[in-house]
Amino acid sequence: MKSLTNQMMCLVVLCFASSCKKGTDTSASEASTTLKIEASTTTNINNDALLKLVNDTRLAGCTCGTTPMPAVAAVTWNANLASAAIYQSNYMASIKQLVHTSGKGETVGDRAKAAGYVWLTVGENLAEGQTTEAQVFTDWIKSESHCKNIMNASFKEMGAAKSGVYWVQVLGAR
Repeated sequence: MKSLTNQMMCLVVLCFASSCKKGTDTSASEASTTLKIEASTTTNINNDALLKLVNDTRLAGCTCGTTPMPAVAAVTWNANLASAAIYQSNYMASIKQLVHTSGKGETVGDRAKAAGYVWLTVGENLAEGQTTEAQVFTDWIKSESHCKNIMNASFKEMGAAKSGVYWVQVLGAR
């Protein structure tokens, strides 16, 4: 079994309403302005199971690393965010690598927007190698930065997807 470090090697991308407004994602390439992602509810995962794990933890509160995180409101499933997750998980599977940007340099904000999600804040968790929703969630919660992303009260909705061994969770608020 891969070590947690190998499974979770990625950066957490967060944009908060105060610092990253819709349409001001300056890392986007010009090519990303034509990106269009169709909304889909087919994600190759058990959406309900992952959403329940996330919400049970959000509603109870938890400790992320050494940081106590208070209980926060539950998130709802969003097909547009799931579509952004599908797009990135398929891309990562095609290049066999965990990355937060696509081949054209699109960020999670670009992908959410292209999927029709008009966001105020958006974030992304990635993982590699887990076979179940419970495994990927457990690994995300064991990682302080991923856990803080899940417990971020600014996020109101989520979507997620898996392609091959690559998982993507996108959290956001409109």
